[in-house]
Amino acid sequence: MKSIIITGANSGIGFECAMHMARIAPNEQIILACRDELAAHAAATKIKKATNHRHLKCMMLDLASLQSIRSFKEAFSKISNPEIIALVNNAGGLFVGDTLYTKDGFEITFGTNHLGGFYLTMLLLPYMTFESSITFVSSGVHDPANKTGIQEPVYTSGRELAYPQPSSEKKIKLAQRRYSTSKLCNVLTTYALHEKLGDRTIRVNAFDPGQVLGTGFLRTLPAPMRFIAKFIMPLLVKKNNKPELSGSRLANLAYASDLRSLNGIYYSEGQVKKSSIDSYNKNFQSELWTSSIALTDLIEQDTIIAVS
Repeated sequence: MKSIIITGANSGIGFECAMHMARIAPNEQIILACRDELAAHAAATKIKKATNHRHLKCMMLDLASLQSIRSFKEAFSKISNPEIIALVNNAGGLFVGDTLYTKDGFEITFGTNHLGGFYLTMLLLPYMTFESSITFVSSGVHDPANKTGIQEPVYTSGRELAYPQPSSEKKIKLAQRRYSTSKLCNVLTTYALHEKLGDRTIRVNAFDPGQVLGTGFLRTLPAPMRFIAKFIMPLLVKKNNKPELSGSRLANLAYASDLRSLNGIYYSEGQVKKSSIDSYNKNFQSELWTSSIALTDLIEQDTIIAVS
């Protein structure tokens, strides 16, 4: 029995991904890797009741702490048959208000949405083998061409994003820009890691869940914007943009047999699409890769590919 790890699986798209995964992967162990263990266990109970899946496991993981990520890796290495068939990097957030920092001193949006998933992936690579998959959940907001209304991403360098200078920009705009930039980083990482893995048979893809309502994701927004999200946006967004659909698409990309030929791609609305112009920028990919390794103090012995 191999393991499927889904970060942030206690709610929203991550929960729906785990629910669908329980249906299409009845013989695999599904690990709900979450910051809130009580919420994770409650989610696992719901999934078990709905699917009768017998191999659900909850493990504590806080992507805003490198130590928590290392502890997760150590705990996983000690389970019976620590082999990963799919890693779904779903957890992330939008943080509005005063600038917050992770336990390691990184700006929290970049630190959680990018560095946490990057570091987790690199530490878990030694436990992946033939037909394993890695999926980074990005967003259409990473691409200015989508005209989402969210502030456009601005990639500078990993270090500048981790340790930003004070800004006079309005807090809501700054939060949106940091979020869209972190989602660009997810796609840049997908392409860089795909190239670094070379001829290894580990698949790496980026996933766009679309504009999904009812996930609790926008709880950090000011009250007027929460009102719009709750009562106005449902009238404007297509009916098929629901957590259940996005979650099932995410699970299928990570595990379903008919999609296992997809590798090094951006997947949106149930199909392979082009990502943003900046996401294909080799200089951005290389700089982010190098700075992410330096920021996390990753060493060669931690992973299976060269970190230089």
